[in-house]
Amino acid sequence: MNGKVLTAATVAALSCLVSTVWAERPSEDATCEFPGGAYYKSNNTLYLESVNDENARIEILDTTKSCIDVNSSGEFNLVVERSTKLATNSTIVLPMNYSPKSSCIELYDPYAFTTNDEGVWNVFASNAPGNGVAHRALLMITDTQRKECQDIKEIEFTASGLQLVNEHTQAQLERELHNPKSGANDWALEGSYNFIRWDKDHADLGKVYGYAAKDKNKVQAGHFTKVGAGAYIPPMRAYLKYRGQTPLAKSVESIVELPETIDVTLVEEDGTTRLARWNTVTGEMVKVNGWYDLKGRKLNSKPQNKGMFIGNTNIQK
Repeated sequence: MNGKVLTAATVAALSCLVSTVWAERPSEDATCEFPGGAYYKSNNTLYLESVNDENARIEILDTTKSCIDVNSSGEFNLVVERSTKLATNSTIVLPMNYSPKSSCIELYDPYAFTTNDEGVWNVFASNAPGNGVAHRALLMITDTQRKECQDIKEIEFTASGLQLVNEHTQAQLERELHNPKSGANDWALEGSYNFIRWDKDHADLGKVYGYAAKDKNKVQAGHFTKVGAGAYIPPMRAYLKYRGQTPLAKSVESIVELPETIDVTLVEEDGTTRLARWNTVTGEMVKVNGWYDLKGRKLNSKPQNKGMFIGNTNIQK
């Protein structure tokens, strides 16, 4: 390096190269394979597939669990392989405890659901400092302003405590969200280890919300939006589902009480907040850029007057 000091960009690039060594699957046969993934003893890495395929699913039985437990001592590397680049935020649920390897990713834990006086629906999620818990659906927020964070398709974690994934697992993946306005747990964040498609006759149509990765028609990226017929999510993602009372009619149009989009407030460890929005289908989300007042109204520029305004990363007083 001719004695020159490494720049931040150089350090980030070198870090990416090092992690890629085990992010890519080894050339030899896997130590054990199973629906949706494989484990390689040579680099102590478990690979799981979160892909857009009708038959995609994750299944981990006792034989698979024993293979990994026997061949690793406590922690192991985990790579989640996606069909699309992690250019936006997302949801995630995994069958083990995990911590992101990359500083590009932060995890947030939804804990409440409410509406304000103007009728805006909002999910609140607190920062989960670096750790995800097995079978617990979380929001995965990506620093998309950094170039090195925009093209990730293999998401790397340190993991431990692998759990079974079988026909009984789905019941463990439902997260109730308390709504203080209704006094009930009438919303839930539901993870899935199977590919799900909501066809036109699906009983949950009109009550299910996913997170949009990009703008499409009237749907804005970053919103939770009501899922329409044909919507789908790949394995290891999550979606919002309304559990309260709705009209008896089955058509989506008849459920007029439910909103088309839902905001997300990300609460940092120091109590500051930033905004995101959640939309349909993909289990993906994006942060909202710019400054907002406490009613969520976007301002043209950084506020100059005294008062409280929600920014990208903090609250200006």
